[in-house]
Amino acid sequence: MTSFEWINNDLLTGLLSEQHGTSFKRLLGYDVNFATKKGDNYASEMYRVSVRYDIGTVVEKSIILKVMPSGELQQQVMQENSIYAREMVIYNRIMPKIYQLLSSIGDCSIISPLCLSTANTPKQLLVFEDVNEQGFKMVDRRFGLDYDHARLVVVKLAKLHACSRIVHEADPTLFELTMEGCISEDPKKQTFLPYYRRCVGQVVRLVQQWNKEGRWDSILRKLEKLQDKIIPYGCAVYRRREDCFNVLNHNDIWVNNMMFRYGEGVGVKDVLLLDYQLSYYGSPGVDLNFFLYGSLQPKLYHTTLRWTLEELDYGGTIPTLPDIHVEIIRKGFHRVNAVFQQLPVAMMERSEDADMDLILGEGERSEACRRELFDNPRYVSILPALLQEFDLDGYLD
Repeated sequence: MTSFEWINNDLLTGLLSEQHGTSFKRLLGYDVNFATKKGDNYASEMYRVSVRYDIGTVVEKSIILKVMPSGELQQQVMQENSIYAREMVIYNRIMPKIYQLLSSIGDCSIISPLCLSTANTPKQLLVFEDVNEQGFKMVDRRFGLDYDHARLVVVKLAKLHACSRIVHEADPTLFELTMEGCISEDPKKQTFLPYYRRCVGQVVRLVQQWNKEGRWDSILRKLEKLQDKIIPYGCAVYRRREDCFNVLNHNDIWVNNMMFRYGEGVGVKDVLLLDYQLSYYGSPGVDLNFFLYGSLQPKLYHTTLRWTLEELDYGGTIPTLPDIHVEIIRKGFHRVNAVFQQLPVAMMERSEDADMDLILGEGERSEACRRELFDNPRYVSILPALLQEFDLDGYLD
């Protein structure tokens, strides 16, 4: 049974005092619950805290506490990659500058939930507004997004990319923690990487099961070799070219990192992007392959990117639509990463049963866990066509 004892009166009083300053009088009461189901956030633990406090008038609202996960392997990955330090810089220093830029052209868009405060004790944590209170909610990750939902994501992503380019040119030191991707040759950042090879191993196992008549021999041989190549290929995705148009990539842009708001009779009308723990400064092709592949053509992304840069009087070269296509092709191997590593997690049926340390680990229990993950009938039903497409595109060679 999970203990909430560390979320106590002293912690909440300190966080609320940081937010409200001298206006804060006292905490009157609070209640703590999980904000998400187990398995929905593999890189953090989320708590919803309903607070009641006095700032001259009584305020009742919810806040979200986001803390490092408790799993040993997860914590090691987080520490190796400076996950929380990176996210704190993005929310506290980069996003405010992005909002200033958007506001200067009359754009009141909010890209992500507002970070109210941060703390390092008793745990590293970020405190967010609870956007459920504004009507935002998650969608079922198992079924992906339709056009109307994906369109909103593309527009926010393009604005994030455009503004981050300008912020970087003004102060590149802000982006120091985002200059290396999550697949790295750094010997101190290797804990997560065996998972990529293990995912390829699961795909090999599935193809072996289909290959009764030898129809999959060619692809199977390539996949078997890919187990040794996937890390170097992944490193190439995150190798930045300074002569290209680089931006702050969200770098984990999947369904569980989005919340949507709906209007009566008008369908979905807004989206917020969550979690910048893996954000990376480099080719926009990283985000575009991870999210847009199979969802949308990139024309809408380019239109919004170009319009935002033009409105902000950006002095550099604005990429053309063909330039964006080139970046998508140049970073195209990231599609394989998305399908092999992210898609099985997105499609799993019972996230409450998920144990990320078990999924990431080694040994028979971990292998059995991954087999169940990859044997999902919905995943198996779409994998053959994707493998054939990857083969034709040369990504398996």
